[in-house]
Amino acid sequence: MWRIIDVREKENQYFYFPADPKGVRGRKNLAYVLWDAILAGQIELFEDDEMKIPLDAVKIIERATRNDTVQMEVYDDYGEADYTTVYIPHEFKSDDIYQYAIKEAVFLDKSKSGMQVRKIGLAPLEDRYKVIDGETEFMGTVTLFWVPMLSLQTRILFANKETYFRENLMHMPTWEYAFNSFLYTSFITRIDNVWNRSIHDYLTGEDAILESDRIEEEILNIALDMWEY
Repeated sequence: MWRIIDVREKENQYFYFPADPKGVRGRKNLAYVLWDAILAGQIELFEDDEMKIPLDAVKIIERATRNDTVQMEVYDDYGEADYTTVYIPHEFKSDDIYQYAIKEAVFLDKSKSGMQVRKIGLAPLEDRYKVIDGETEFMGTVTLFWVPMLSLQTRILFANKETYFRENLMHMPTWEYAFNSFLYTSFITRIDNVWNRSIHDYLTGEDAILESDRIEEEILNIALDMWEY
């Protein structure tokens, strides 16, 4: 099952803040936690959600920090115009990462008579923009990379990085606890099916929302039906 975590939702704002790359009181948002781990070579990266096509961390870093080129008009002492290429250094920023895709395996544990959820992969989704004729236009949302959440490296990373929890300011939870305890809101975008398609492939708008809610209710009912009274 695939879900989307939208950081603009009130319950998910700690995924986005603090927006400062240096963090606040040793705490950073999820994008910078992942970015620091990539720079340190602490986690594996994959191109697909099946975790079969590995990505080179060096290429990800180069792609995120590549220089932007701008043509600037320069005038000489005689007032004649000429053009020169200026390179503007680009740094990784979490500003345009508003969503995270998460892949889960949902299964029924008969010994405990309950539903269990196992996090398989996590991917930051970045909004892309382009300036056309002086106006900024939205070009779409791209998946930057997939991180295997079952790997030992990722589990160690999330277990050692704190996040924010408004209900207990004296003891901040780790990212591992936040994910395992579902301290966020999300919506289903896809489940395994014979057509290998997502909900937005056949429904849009309010119908897509209703379909996501229907799947949530169906899974919950399956878990509840395991109990005997």
